[in-house]
Amino acid sequence: RDNTQPGSKAPGGAASEGMIAPASASAPAEIRVLRRHLATCVDLVTQRGLYLSGDEAIKRTNEATSAAIDVERVSVWFLEAGGRKIRCADLFERGPRRHSSGVELHQKDFAPYFAALARERTIAAHDARRDPRTSCFTTSYLEPLGIGALLDVPIWQHGQMIGVVCHEHLGGPRTWNSDEETFAYLVANFVALALDRRGAGSSSESGRRAR
Repeated sequence: RDNTQPGSKAPGGAASEGMIAPASASAPAEIRVLRRHLATCVDLVTQRGLYLSGDEAIKRTNEATSAAIDVERVSVWFLEAGGRKIRCADLFERGPRRHSSGVELHQKDFAPYFAALARERTIAAHDARRDPRTSCFTTSYLEPLGIGALLDVPIWQHGQMIGVVCHEHLGGPRTWNSDEETFAYLVANFVALALDRRGAGSSSESGRRAR
């Protein structure tokens, strides 16, 4: 695979095949952001090895997403215990470029949030400490970490909600626009696709070994 970075240009100034050229500096800010979102999506779906690399796929996705949507923290969580809790598979903190995992959140402690996950396409909490879906996190999570806004998208696989991708903005409230919501939705779908492909790859490898 060509190691050219997303949006980079081939000799002569043309965008590399399969890549999205960045918008010019004179382009409107909205166009530049949309190009960044699109370049990130193309970069993720063309790195085929990520589909089979398990945790590395999630880590790479979180890193790329934090830059594309300009947030400090991006994480992927999966449902466990029959949907009674979610466990963090990977949290990426953009500033220190640090990955961590293992935190658990229980439905009994954050019932409004779990209910919203089950019924909504995206949870765009512009003011997370006041939003009724996410205010339950204020004392234990949002205030200690300085999080002001959340953009969370459930991960669906084979008709079941299996987890969530969380985008956490540090500071005060932030109004998420429709393009950011759409991008976050695409990222959640990419994670589901990566899990599907990983499962298919594992099945194929097991079949080869059995022969």
